[in-house]
Amino acid sequence: MYSAPNPGQAAATAAPIAVFLGAAALSFTVFPSKASIGMAAAQALGFGFLAAIVINIVIRRQLGDLLGLFSELPAEGQVDEKASKQPVKFMGKVEGPKGTQLRIVYSVFGYLQVLSACFMSFAHGANDVANAIGPISAALAILHGTGLNTGAQPSMPIDVLAWGGFGIVAGLLVWGYRVIATIGEKITELTPTRGFAAEFAAATVVVLASRMGLPISATHTLVGAVMGVGFARGLNSVRGEVVREIVASWMVTIPVGAFLSVVYTFILIRLIPSIV
Repeated sequence: MYSAPNPGQAAATAAPIAVFLGAAALSFTVFPSKASIGMAAAQALGFGFLAAIVINIVIRRQLGDLLGLFSELPAEGQVDEKASKQPVKFMGKVEGPKGTQLRIVYSVFGYLQVLSACFMSFAHGANDVANAIGPISAALAILHGTGLNTGAQPSMPIDVLAWGGFGIVAGLLVWGYRVIATIGEKITELTPTRGFAAEFAAATVVVLASRMGLPISATHTLVGAVMGVGFARGLNSVRGEVVREIVASWMVTIPVGAFLSVVYTFILIRLIPSIV
């Protein structure tokens, strides 16, 4: 896209396509039809077309003037034909758009990044709220005498799920700014295009894992995606000292969490012997 003659127009054209693919895949994965695969596919395609039409209307209305008369295209004969024919190398530097073209590309991907952030938030809720509520579901099953080995879908009260979501939002408001600063600024330099790529990739992985019942870490996945967009520009584009601190924290949290669980369980056993 950056190597196109008109990067702004290329971004505006690619945006509805990206939204169509993302919305259709999300609909097919999250809201499958119980009737048949064909019905689920038709539902996903319809949802994707609707989302693509909406984003196309928004972009054309907001950036119509810039996409038309005020696009700074190079004059004929000013394009370096030799440079334009050079193949784009992986992990190599690509000359990006400038001026109005850069403004158009960043504006288009600004809208897309809002959608990718919503997608990531959905994935985060589907994964992390479930991780937090999982132990509660086991406790409620014991209290109600239903058990979890019957093969039936565990039934969770809506208010319990709501409290789990409230806890995530509260944590974001209190301490989330620290993680936001680390992921958004300290690992690598992010732009709307790179942020969109990282969020969309991480959300895709988390949603698929949640669909399969795998309790992965949404934060770890997003950190890996941000590192990926950094590595795409070269190994030196990622701050190694920050990555080392993050990896060290990953290695510490698992044994510390296990140790604290042993301590708390031992305390509860001493205080309430009947739970043994």
